[in-house]
Amino acid sequence: MTERRHVVRVVLAAILVMSTSAVGEIIYVDSRSVYDPGSGSEAEPFLRIQDALSAAAGGDIVEIRPGTYTGAGNHDLDTGGKSVTIRSIDGADQAVVTNTVVDAGGAGRVFCFQSGEDANCTVLGLTMQNGSSGFGGGLLCRESSPTFINCVIQDNSAIAYGGGVFCWTSDAKFIRCTVRGNCSDAGGGIECWSGEPEIVNCLIYRNVATGGDAGGGGVDCYDSGNAILRNCTVAGNSAPAGAGGGLLCVGSSATVDNCIFWANNAGQGSQLGVPSWFGIPAAVAVSYSDLQGGLPAVLVGPKSAVSWGIGNIDSAPRFAAFDPNGEACDWDFHLQSVYGCWDPNSCRWVADGNRSPCIDAGDPNSDWTGEVWPNGKRINAGAYGGTAEASLSGNAGDFDMNGWVDFEDFCEMANSWRSKENVVEDLNGDGVVGPADLGLFAGNWLWRRE
Repeated sequence: MTERRHVVRVVLAAILVMSTSAVGEIIYVDSRSVYDPGSGSEAEPFLRIQDALSAAAGGDIVEIRPGTYTGAGNHDLDTGGKSVTIRSIDGADQAVVTNTVVDAGGAGRVFCFQSGEDANCTVLGLTMQNGSSGFGGGLLCRESSPTFINCVIQDNSAIAYGGGVFCWTSDAKFIRCTVRGNCSDAGGGIECWSGEPEIVNCLIYRNVATGGDAGGGGVDCYDSGNAILRNCTVAGNSAPAGAGGGLLCVGSSATVDNCIFWANNAGQGSQLGVPSWFGIPAAVAVSYSDLQGGLPAVLVGPKSAVSWGIGNIDSAPRFAAFDPNGEACDWDFHLQSVYGCWDPNSCRWVADGNRSPCIDAGDPNSDWTGEVWPNGKRINAGAYGGTAEASLSGNAGDFDMNGWVDFEDFCEMANSWRSKENVVEDLNGDGVVGPADLGLFAGNWLWRRE
């Protein structure tokens, strides 16, 4: 039942995302096309992505079929300011994302957004890799604010700033993206200048800042930048000679909510750095997050400030698989749970003897309804919190989450009887609370949390 709900939620989310684009033409791209350049029709797809972007008008969809796109016409991609959707054939299927690769081959950036693109310009379900530039090795968002959903940004490099991404006067949004294996002098993963990018439900790991007095292995905010990190996992990043292995703020600020910062390393301040370089103050606000080392792990300059909000913890997050000294390809940042942890390899829920302290540890006011039932009616911290892959908590029949399936829970089911709303009492997920749900509930009668 929970597996079917997981699939249904993901499919519905994908349909919702894909339906938000304005009605327009679908322009097709296929790396195996026998046409050069092609017409962009389904029968005669373009061979190169830039040809499709040049042919597209605002509101169009550029659909990229699985394959590896490299060479001329497949790097330094530019929409020219048009609000287009650039997507794989199924942005919700991780196998499709993994196999739809835009590889710049070190010849330049993967994408350049520099003509005022707004949030309606969307990139969905692509892997973007091997970009190289002076700044913004993989992606440049300069005075433009596109939206990236379920993308992988990996193995890009920049000489100066933003190995994976450089947001310059940009309010770009990154939702359920993975930023890994990127490097630069500062901001190994993401660099933020004079903008307010939103980074939500993202994995940011194994990025490196190599600079002498710079840092921000995962994320670097500079010059009035104000990054918003919500439900992100920032782990295993480094800035060997600088500050802030996970996050660095210089003359800027950041807001960190429902996040996990773990095993990030730097010469000063292993997790977060908020120095006062050049006498310019910086600030970071942290709440409902798991920060290794707690407040002492934050490097704070004399003029800078850290708002250490409520709900923060310093406890091993108990990822499903994580060895900071091991191979990153083996890491799995889902949270261990005695009730069920989503296994992306087998595509099923797996229970073990441990429970992560990050389960049900997020802001009580955050929306938890995207999580599969049962849960604690409170969002998990970390990248999967609030999503269909959030680790489970409790028994499906314990509707009031008091640790006991009892008469109060039966009353809740009775109050929802024949309801066709999306309620947790619909245990079999058929869209209505009825006899089948009552049977499942009876099977859990008098369960108690040990």
